[in-house]
Amino acid sequence: MKLKFNLCFFLLIATPALAADDAARQKAVDFATRAAMSNMFELKTAEIEVARGAAEDAKQFAGDMLKDHGRAGPILADAANEDGVQLPAALDDEHKKKLDALQQSDRENMDQAYLSTQVTAHQEAVGLFSDYSKNGPDGALKRASQKILPDLRMHLTRIEGLTSK
Repeated sequence: MKLKFNLCFFLLIATPALAADDAARQKAVDFATRAAMSNMFELKTAEIEVARGAAEDAKQFAGDMLKDHGRAGPILADAANEDGVQLPAALDDEHKKKLDALQQSDRENMDQAYLSTQVTAHQEAVGLFSDYSKNGPDGALKRASQKILPDLRMHLTRIEGLTSK
């Protein structure tokens, strides 16, 4: 009887901790998935702008995105690996649709279409990384979010400047 009582008591105490671990793990998986999607999308859209864009400032921004997000990808991947989280290998349907829309932009509207996608993408990324850097569970992904966030904020400021001209 005492063994049953001790076992029940242990399970009663351990259950909230297990639930908290599951919630932290799910938060890490959600963040890593969204962050990877964002990074892949940034890279793909920048490639399109570099190849098809006409405005020099937009093309320069895209070139800088290729460099910066090219560096951020491995940081995120290493952190996800360290935290035991698998990143998606391809864009989800939502990002594929946005990418297709950008690819189908005519030459006259290409730069504006690219820049407008960048405002939205960077606003979302800054929000995502800011929240996770403050509220995410401790670990490599949280440290990576804190490391990448200043660049994302700089990108957002820069793209807002480009679109306000």
